[in-house]
Amino acid sequence: MKQILCFGDSNTWGYDPTNGGRYPYDVRWTGRLQQMLPDCRILECGHKGRTTVFHDDLEPGRVGYDILPIELNMHEPLDLLVIMLGTNDCKRRLGAGADEIAKGLEMLIRLTQSPLIWGGKSVPQILAVASIPMDAAHIPGSDMESMFDAASADRSARLAQSYRAVCERYGVAFWDASEAVPHVTSIDGVHLSPADHAAFAQAIAPQIEALL
Repeated sequence: MKQILCFGDSNTWGYDPTNGGRYPYDVRWTGRLQQMLPDCRILECGHKGRTTVFHDDLEPGRVGYDILPIELNMHEPLDLLVIMLGTNDCKRRLGAGADEIAKGLEMLIRLTQSPLIWGGKSVPQILAVASIPMDAAHIPGSDMESMFDAASADRSARLAQSYRAVCERYGVAFWDASEAVPHVTSIDGVHLSPADHAAFAQAIAPQIEALL
């Protein structure tokens, strides 16, 4: 059975913006993916507020770079690592541009490809995903308004181009989720709706199958 680790933020964890809770497993894109790929084991590793490498003093303990080595070792052997981060890096208070956020992705890729992590064992393939862009129209008046704004949404839409360049440089597979869903359709403009989760899972499944 192939093992796939999905490393992401609240949109991998399954945050429900309508009540602040968590979508059921069969609603989350990871749960849907498990149903679509029964010969694979989908390992769900999402954390609310997680960034690539940026520290947020108001939400400590959420730096992806710090926790990724632990997760890789905990879940080995792995056939594929799916990285979907960058949305929280777009927070207004972090002040990071699209190219800087892509540097964060680059650090995660280099970390995963490092022989020091694996000690001579097989290194998993990587699929880097540019998240579904935010919808700036729904951020004002939502719970996300204190963290994100129209400029944040614009940066999220520009991540795909910067991510693609990094992935080409390191020979890593890349997928732009806006090909499946142009922008988030939930009430807060940041977190995926159930329909977004369904469309995302349907579209990423063949991307994953092609790598296995």
